[in-house]
Amino acid sequence: MNKKALNEGRIVDDRMGAIQRLTMDNTDKKNAITREMYLAMACALNNAASDPQVRTIWLRGAGGVFSSGNDLADFTKPEIEEPAPIQFVRALVNFPKPIVAQVEGLAVGIGATMLLHCDLIYAAEDTRFRMPFVNLGVVPEAGSSYLLPRVMGSAKAAELILLGRTFSALEADTLGMVSRVLPPAEVASAAESAAIALSKQPLGAVMKSRALLRDVSGETLDARIEREFEIFYESLQGPEFAEAARAFAEKREPDYSKITL
Repeated sequence: MNKKALNEGRIVDDRMGAIQRLTMDNTDKKNAITREMYLAMACALNNAASDPQVRTIWLRGAGGVFSSGNDLADFTKPEIEEPAPIQFVRALVNFPKPIVAQVEGLAVGIGATMLLHCDLIYAAEDTRFRMPFVNLGVVPEAGSSYLLPRVMGSAKAAELILLGRTFSALEADTLGMVSRVLPPAEVASAAESAAIALSKQPLGAVMKSRALLRDVSGETLDARIEREFEIFYESLQGPEFAEAARAFAEKREPDYSKITL
């Protein structure tokens, strides 16, 4: 494992083969995200997007806590360029490869809304979620006002946003915000197993499928079916399907690691 620290260790970036693990590390503030941390994550995501060796992102927080949200002290400082949170959210939204989130302890504010842009989210059963934007006199961010009603319905989304109440991992699971809720001791291994499994999948097919799943353009069902089949038949001519067919004929597991896009 090649390990390096970005921005004085605030974001720890581990490369584990085809997996890039980003750890938010500001434990004195329950991993509140500073301007430097936002910029480090944006940089890491943008670089990983174009790095053919990176196939999956694994996102987590240090010390058994995901994130308590924005570091409010940073919001009193003047910005000399595009605000760092916007740079991070843009990098996250535009990231084309799968993201696995390991969620523990707290997922508050951006710590909760960033999960809407992750693919597989494994949460410890004692995690507490909260989106206290209105309570702080602001509005929700990261596209959550658009995505949350589509995930859970407008009434449930309104309750969580307008009241800003704390809710449990079990409720987050019921509302469709997480993939699975697990005992705290099992969350890290579940996230790692998922990241490993994703890194072995054919990346082109994963990216195309992910793009379809995340498309909120509002096209009709008929239009979506047509687009799916168009991509499907294009994929049949590609190297990933060829490898899958060869592996099936040779009675072995397919190996997509050497296929470049």
